[in-house]
Amino acid sequence: MRSFCIRTSLKLVVGLVWLTGVHAESIPSYKWAIVGFGPAGIVTAGLLLDLGVADKDIVAIDPEFNVGRVGEYYSNVPSNTKTRLFVDFIKACKVFQECHSECIDKLYSYDQEVEYPLQIIVDPLKDITAHLRTKIASVQDSIQALYFDNNVWHITTKGDDHFTAENVVLAIGSHPKRLDYDCAHEICLDVALDKNLLAQAVNTNDAVAVIGSAHSAVLVMKFLSELKTKRIINFYRAPFQYEIVGGIAGMAAQWAKEVLEKNKPINLLRLYNDQQARDAWMDACNKVIYAVGYERNEAPMINGNNAELSYDGHSGVIAPRLFGIGIAFPEQYINEAGNIDNKVGLNSFMCYAQRIIPEWLPKREPNRFISFDQLFMINMM
Repeated sequence: MRSFCIRTSLKLVVGLVWLTGVHAESIPSYKWAIVGFGPAGIVTAGLLLDLGVADKDIVAIDPEFNVGRVGEYYSNVPSNTKTRLFVDFIKACKVFQECHSECIDKLYSYDQEVEYPLQIIVDPLKDITAHLRTKIASVQDSIQALYFDNNVWHITTKGDDHFTAENVVLAIGSHPKRLDYDCAHEICLDVALDKNLLAQAVNTNDAVAVIGSAHSAVLVMKFLSELKTKRIINFYRAPFQYEIVGGIAGMAAQWAKEVLEKNKPINLLRLYNDQQARDAWMDACNKVIYAVGYERNEAPMINGNNAELSYDGHSGVIAPRLFGIGIAFPEQYINEAGNIDNKVGLNSFMCYAQRIIPEWLPKREPNRFISFDQLFMINMM
């Protein structure tokens, strides 16, 4: 892991003087601060509580507490995960099971081998969020800055609240990557992945460029085909990949195998994405959708430094007592091609969190369980 460079500024020094001076006694203090309360932040809070961290020692900071981007945009997106894996996810945390929720009961009632829209897990996560907020402190705001001094992190929100925490976990989420191709109108991937919203953004006279060849790109092409879009041009750089972490799965995989690879619609053209292909065909498209993955949301300024953060992809460690988790800081592994790749998805986050969060705890942290294995009702492989 790269070293973490601490740089200070005059403004930072002034802030330190204010926070550590006569007003220090009025600043709330916690052992753990969780920045972002999407799925990864929810998992972090649940496992910290399972591991014996006291309710009063945890604070969560999020501007909405609405299950992150998944809750805001993706409820109607078809899942590529069987329902039983969502059930496993809920059962993997004892504190989650304290939440008595009709939505969780409904999740258990679905066909466990079927893939439904993400609404089936978003609603339980909203209820779990509400339950967790009755136990731990929560601040509905965004983080402005963090700085490390005197062995604690000093936290300032955009609403100008101040508090300290011994440890900080960044679960700040991500957003769709964008490219800068020459096209008059871009349809955001958040819209394109919801067929109902996409139907409002396109019509039968449109020629739409879809950039990418992974799961989201295939799903978007499927929707555009069903919406009778005049022309779909897919610019791709990699072949379809199935049965791998992060590969095409569920409904999208079935459609890619049965339609794209065997009976491609006549209005769909697939081209290798190079400059020559774009020069020849981008002018024919009046709309573009970038389905080329996600990138980390902006992190708060840390010790006066707003440079890109580095982290250890096996432990989640960013800096002293500063950790990252979730889609912004996913577990990394070496794929079959020998390249570094990321493990994403609810169950991947849970498995990773189960492994690394106990390592984050100070050795003096009391643990009310005999062993970590006792925390879980299932074996998350």
